[in-house]
Amino acid sequence: MNPKLKQIIDDFIRNEALSGTSLIMTIFGDCIFHRGGIISLASLIQLMDVFGFNERSVRTAVFRLVQNGWLVSEKIGRTSYYRVTESSRQRFIMADQKIYSFTHQEWDQKWDLVLLSSVELENKLLLKKELEWLGFANIATNVMAYPGCDHHKLQNLLLNLKMTEQVVVFKAEALLLWQESYPTVKRMVETNWPVQELHQRYEKFIGVFREFFHLVENEDELDPVQAFQLRILLIHQYRRILLKDPNLPFELLPSNWLSINARNLSSNLYQTVVTAGEEFFMDIARTSEGSMPPVHPQFYKRFGGLRQEEISY
Repeated sequence: MNPKLKQIIDDFIRNEALSGTSLIMTIFGDCIFHRGGIISLASLIQLMDVFGFNERSVRTAVFRLVQNGWLVSEKIGRTSYYRVTESSRQRFIMADQKIYSFTHQEWDQKWDLVLLSSVELENKLLLKKELEWLGFANIATNVMAYPGCDHHKLQNLLLNLKMTEQVVVFKAEALLLWQESYPTVKRMVETNWPVQELHQRYEKFIGVFREFFHLVENEDELDPVQAFQLRILLIHQYRRILLKDPNLPFELLPSNWLSINARNLSSNLYQTVVTAGEEFFMDIARTSEGSMPPVHPQFYKRFGGLRQEEISY
């Protein structure tokens, strides 16, 4: 075990005040979802122990996740197991795509507007929350907007929520010449989307994990525990930023926008630690049938492609 790396990881865990429920969600998304989505409570307690969480805090965290519909508990004999619910499965898929399969489409200079004035108040709160997952922001009363959204995802959202007859979707573009309206549009974006906050978070993320990467990039053999810690902490912190990043067109963002830098760093570090981290995970993780099942092929597409022959657990 690398003592310098251990000190920096320990300091990071202590200073970051990690949330147990959020960290368990990261472990489920990164390690468990593509292996059937179920794990024993005893295994989860052991995995969380390397991040400083005791048994009681893990039990409290999974209880909250069950209450919120993310996980469901099963008891076989004296052993408890937790698995991803059917209702949360789509959320895990969406998060997986955003974290590991990032794409940035060219913008057609048009905006998608969703009018909510005909939506009942209770449904409106739910719809606004779901639209925010797709990157939309509230730019005026009962109007949410996004520059060039994925129409397939928007249509599926409205169909799943049974709200296709309650909302109106418009396609819009600025009437002024682009060069004249550009500064005003950028100001509007910075007012309604958390651009500056995200820039600061990307900057901090890069500073922390670049140091981690420099410590492990030339290691011949990584300690499996440290590799697992780095893998989960990397995805945990990266996920927390990405799920708030609306992935706006680069034309609307500051010239020094750091999302690509953060993505490249995440890819390089993940590729470095994933194999040793998987070794530790597979030694610990158990289902009701014993060892974890083989990983889903989609797993190997992460960050542009993992080397399948090295991850054979």
